[in-house]
Amino acid sequence: MALIINSYGARVLIESSSDLSSVAGGLKNLFARRYIPAFTISEYSGGYYDARINWNLSLREFKIHSYTLGDVDEFKVTSPPPEPYVHESPYFFILQVSSRQYLKKGYLMLTDAVTFADDGGDAHLILGYPHGGKSSLLTIALAKGYIPLTTENTLVRIGNECIEVIGGTDVLISDPHTLNKYNLNLKLKHDGVTRHGYLIIDLSKKVKSLLPVRINSIYLVHCSYSSAGASRKLVKGRKVMKTLWYFATSVIRGLDYYDPHPIYLSDEKLDELQKKYLVRISGMYEGKFYEIFGSHLEVFNDIIGRN
Repeated sequence: MALIINSYGARVLIESSSDLSSVAGGLKNLFARRYIPAFTISEYSGGYYDARINWNLSLREFKIHSYTLGDVDEFKVTSPPPEPYVHESPYFFILQVSSRQYLKKGYLMLTDAVTFADDGGDAHLILGYPHGGKSSLLTIALAKGYIPLTTENTLVRIGNECIEVIGGTDVLISDPHTLNKYNLNLKLKHDGVTRHGYLIIDLSKKVKSLLPVRINSIYLVHCSYSSAGASRKLVKGRKVMKTLWYFATSVIRGLDYYDPHPIYLSDEKLDELQKKYLVRISGMYEGKFYEIFGSHLEVFNDIIGRN
């Protein structure tokens, strides 16, 4: 049996001597879409693929036995089917494999990166380290009538004068405390709750018709509930490339951890390609790349230009 995952033209084949219906079932849920940019999964009926995973189904822990990288990447793994909160490594492995395919096709995948559209039809790219406030900013945007475009991993295409968000993950995990803290209400009904009580909101139907959207500005955010006001400063010099390099390479290089440990999936050719893209982005967004600190609501208002 074989399955094909198709995400923005990047096609990952999963094959096995076993029945893969449990693997397909584990990928057809909102948990998978929280991390893997929007994708379809179906039985493979022929055609090209960019990577092939030979999957030996087992009750044992996830393990990568071997891999080769090239025009078509090959992987041999042993793993239980993916299952939220139980067997999560396969989700992040597939994300890592996919990140390499996106880059081979000319797209950058930025992790810990979200976007939302503004009143003028452009987008703001929000970068942030874990718990920096990205999802809370998207929650505020949604409550105020703006549309979040991507929610965790963002795919961008580099144009002549700007970058465009072409897609990414479209499931928002929202902390109810953000709504309570800033006296906000969501008009959109949530689709579930995580085991820690966060709201799960499927945005796929709202987002697809809007993409692609040009990115107007880039922000590296540091927000907290105890902060007041908002303060920004331009990101300049070496810090521009240092910051962009981290968010563009973390997944493919295995810095985004999963058990037992991730592998390194970049190579010299792709490293040079990433550098080329990031140098271009640095030039395009000179004077439009800010680091910003403060409360979530005030940071949001600062980004959209409200006082």
